[in-house]
Amino acid sequence: MTRIILTRHGQTLWNTEGRVQGSLDSPLTEKGILQARSLAVRLRDEGIEHIYSSDSLRAIGTAEEIRCELGLGLETLSTNPALREFAFGEWEGCIWQELRDANPDIFKIWDSEPHLVSAPGGENMGLVMERAWNYLQQVIRNHPDETICVVTHGLTLKMLVTKALGFEVHDWAKTPWQHNTALNIFEVVGKQWIPKLVGDCTHLDELDLN
Repeated sequence: MTRIILTRHGQTLWNTEGRVQGSLDSPLTEKGILQARSLAVRLRDEGIEHIYSSDSLRAIGTAEEIRCELGLGLETLSTNPALREFAFGEWEGCIWQELRDANPDIFKIWDSEPHLVSAPGGENMGLVMERAWNYLQQVIRNHPDETICVVTHGLTLKMLVTKALGFEVHDWAKTPWQHNTALNIFEVVGKQWIPKLVGDCTHLDELDLN
């Protein structure tokens, strides 16, 4: 049995500004760093042996907080672009509300069936699910019977959790939104993914950081 711990990076500056991040980046806020540290403390007794992260700095920063807290003997984290956020192309860096105001027809579809929308110059949810899921399968093959922590992004994480729970991309709404540092734990036996925790943020309760 392999244990997979899936989580999202802490809050960033662009999260607070309502900007589209995607493959672009913005730094963790002070709150985001505290979220990451709180998550790291919670993961202290989970027996994590390897940490994988998106190569975006906000994910790496969160993964580093976990690595430091756990005292893992890893000189560097394992990073890969397959774990990056949904690429929003021309929308990246823009304010979400301004995009909504300028593209009402596209966002009418996005709000009800986002899997049918391809961002201009970017990706769609199906592509994100495929690239991230395929990479996660590779990680599992490399670490049978070990415990692995994976740090990624909101939409990418939601796609991974959706797939892990046995749903397809069009069933995205059946799984919870993944808030900053949301925690998901699965036990993988063969092709079966057994959920132990999904979208949990109780580690933030004492800090009042939700």
